[in-house]
Amino acid sequence: MNTSHQSTTADLDGFVAVAKAKGVPDDALVPLLRQNGWSERRVYSSLSAHYGTLLGIPPPNRSGPAESARDAFLYLVNFIALGFWATSLGQIFYVVIAQRFPDPASPFSTYGSLAFEVAWQIAAVVVSFPVFVFVHRAIGAQLRRRPDAADSGVRLWLTYIALVVAALVCMTDAMWFIEAVLRGELTIRFVLDSCVLAVLSGGIFGYYLSGLQRGERER
Repeated sequence: MNTSHQSTTADLDGFVAVAKAKGVPDDALVPLLRQNGWSERRVYSSLSAHYGTLLGIPPPNRSGPAESARDAFLYLVNFIALGFWATSLGQIFYVVIAQRFPDPASPFSTYGSLAFEVAWQIAAVVVSFPVFVFVHRAIGAQLRRRPDAADSGVRLWLTYIALVVAALVCMTDAMWFIEAVLRGELTIRFVLDSCVLAVLSGGIFGYYLSGLQRGERER
C-alpha cells in the first residue's frame, strides 16, 4: 500500500517537472491536476518541491505547525461541543418519552419532575450548543478565507472520525431495532427512542458527509 502511494506521488512530481520544463504555466497546471483528482494542497506541494529543486533552496514556509494546531483546536472543540449537545438533547427526549410511556415492569419507571430529571442535560445544551455554533461559523469563515484549508489533513481526519462514530451509532440502533422485532419486544417507547437516536446520529452523519462531498465538488 505504501509503495502504491509513493509511486502515485512520484508520478505527480514527475508530471509537474515535465510540464514546467515544457513551459506550462502554474495557472493552467493547477486546475488541470485538480480536475484529475489531486487536491490543491498536494499540487502546490509538488510545485514547491519542483521550484525548490530548480532554485537549489526550498521555498520559505510561513504556515505549517501553527495552522495545523489551530485547525486541530477548532475541529476538536467543534466535535466535542457537538457530542455534548447531541447526547444531551437525545437524553432529554428519552426522559420525555419515558414519562409519556412509562414501563411498569422497570424498577426505574418512577420519575420526578421533568425539569429536575433533565436539568443537567438542559445545562449542557445551553452551554455547548452556542459554543458549537460559534466555532462552526469560525471554521466556515476560515474556509472562505483560505479555501486550501479544506484539504487540511487534521480537518479530514477528525471529520471522518466523526462520521465513523455517527455510522456506528446508526448501525447499532438498527441492530437493536431488528433484535426487538425478532424477539417481539417492540413497544411504542422503544420505537420512539430508536427514532430519536436515528434522527440525531443520521442527521450528523448526513450533514458532515454532504459537507465533504460539497467541498470536493467545489474544488
